Amino acid sequence: MIDAATLAQMNGEYVMPLDAGPAWRAAAEHGFDMSLIEHALSLTPEQRLAEHQQVLDFLLEVQEAGQKHGAE
Repeated sequence: MIDAATLAQMNGEYVMPLDAGPAWRAAAEHGFDMSLIEHALSLTPEQRLAEHQQVLDFLLEVQEAGQKHGAE
């Protein structure tokens, strides 16, 4: 039998860590996507920089494509 927390995670719902402090809980209650924070904290600084660079490269590519398309 699957417990409620596992089912929620399988359905993409955020499950608050049992040891979450009051600030963490308050942020989640105010609508912050704490799963993104948890993901970022699980990465090394180098991995975070690599993800950031990937997003920057993508945005620059989109910007360049928009400029080329707009010029036509």
